[in-house]
Amino acid sequence: MRSNNLINQELDMFSYKDPELWNDENIYDETQAPWFYHINNLLDLNKEDLISIKNIIDNDKKRGVVYNNILDVIDFETYYDIMRKINSSMSNVLSVYLFSCKYFLNKYSKEPDADGRVKFVFIFGNNTSDLDSVCSSIIYSFFLYIWYNLKSKIDKGSEDNGLMFFVPVINIKRSDMRLKILEKWWLEKCEIKNPEEILVFNDDEHLLDVLKYDHKYYICLVDFNTFETNNIYNKDNVKSIIDHHVYKGKGENHRITKSIYPICVCSCMVIIAYLYKHSSDFLGVPFVNKSTLWLMYGAILKDSNNFIKRDLGKRWIQSDLDIFLSLKRNFKISNKMDIYITYLFNTIRFSINLKTFGIENVLFSDYKDYNYFICGKKIKIRVSSIDFSIDFLFSHEDSNRLVEKMYNLCYENDFSMFILIGSYLNNYKLQKDVSILFYKNDVDRDDLMNTLLANEEIKLSKKGYKSIRFGDNIQNFDIYQINNLSYSRKRLENFLTIYFS
Repeated sequence: MRSNNLINQELDMFSYKDPELWNDENIYDETQAPWFYHINNLLDLNKEDLISIKNIIDNDKKRGVVYNNILDVIDFETYYDIMRKINSSMSNVLSVYLFSCKYFLNKYSKEPDADGRVKFVFIFGNNTSDLDSVCSSIIYSFFLYIWYNLKSKIDKGSEDNGLMFFVPVINIKRSDMRLKILEKWWLEKCEIKNPEEILVFNDDEHLLDVLKYDHKYYICLVDFNTFETNNIYNKDNVKSIIDHHVYKGKGENHRITKSIYPICVCSCMVIIAYLYKHSSDFLGVPFVNKSTLWLMYGAILKDSNNFIKRDLGKRWIQSDLDIFLSLKRNFKISNKMDIYITYLFNTIRFSINLKTFGIENVLFSDYKDYNYFICGKKIKIRVSSIDFSIDFLFSHEDSNRLVEKMYNLCYENDFSMFILIGSYLNNYKLQKDVSILFYKNDVDRDDLMNTLLANEEIKLSKKGYKSIRFGDNIQNFDIYQINNLSYSRKRLENFLTIYFS
């Protein structure tokens, strides 16, 4: 049973903070920044500006103006109609918004704009591009877009006004979206049709054109917080981070607004949902609409696995459930819908045909790379989460192709280890297993495995081994059962961070 102190600490992480009580402390020191720090840093809105916007809305209400949603305040309907004249195939708020992001990126990307009057804010998700990352980048960008338009209510007539565009970036190549079967399915269910056509990917030529000029853009990171030297953008242009992974804290640019929460928070979308909620609490107008709701709902539902009780404090916390239930109440979503959508998520996850999909492609569906330093030496590790039993994969007729691809990836990327975490259904019950390829000798294999086997959280037990022949080589793989079904790649990341520290 968790202590009351721990529960209170978790609830306090997402408690509402009123900008009217803001005393202008250093906004970059806070690692769990409240909602208004983000719009202060990115949009230069201070306490007085926020109060002025609130007063305008309050005065409108006193005059009898009815605002059912924040989109009424910013007159999104006019914007919607204009963009629909350009492309009439868009059917809801977010599809129109996403189309406009790409449209204006294409329009302004090649212009020199030496005075910086056109500025892009690119919201990068992590390179896993799972459902949480994709949806979070979209919903956070829309949050900034809303506040940018609210700012215009107090900036009318200003000669200094430039143009800002908030563009979510799916942090994979466009061609790799074909591997994102679940993500594509949910986006299309949310009426974001043909995501390859409407979204911006990290190999978009217009994006790359803008990134050549540091003065033309800012960067926001969602669902990750690492600063790699091979980024396609200048890391000094990073303005904000929203994440729920282990904080690396090694960015050279220290003027960053950070909302980084512990790994027990189930989804990055939870953090962003609270940005919406607290903005709504301040202005007294709902920020979430039906279009944004479904992306929020799907990301949180999937990452919490529908809030199974045994996962409380492991996979999700009470604050996650509170914001999820708040969304459900406001839009009258039944518990039956939760069960049905969870069933569909799992059906899609666990019904991939390896013959048509390509067994080696499972390595790219959902992976993350980690970097550690031991005695000045860099240790690189890739962890792939796979919706198959590792035992099944290594028994497959094409297992040699899988192993050969793993070895090639280790060679090309200088990985020390390649870890596979499998999730699968056995008699309709979720099971997990794991196997580790030690490619180099810079990690003590025996010590790491003994430490993992002794770890009471993961609860490993030996499942068996497979011998795989590829070319002239034979590789033996030990396979372990993960007996804690709440264990995740995020928790393995936490374990590895402690182990290598």
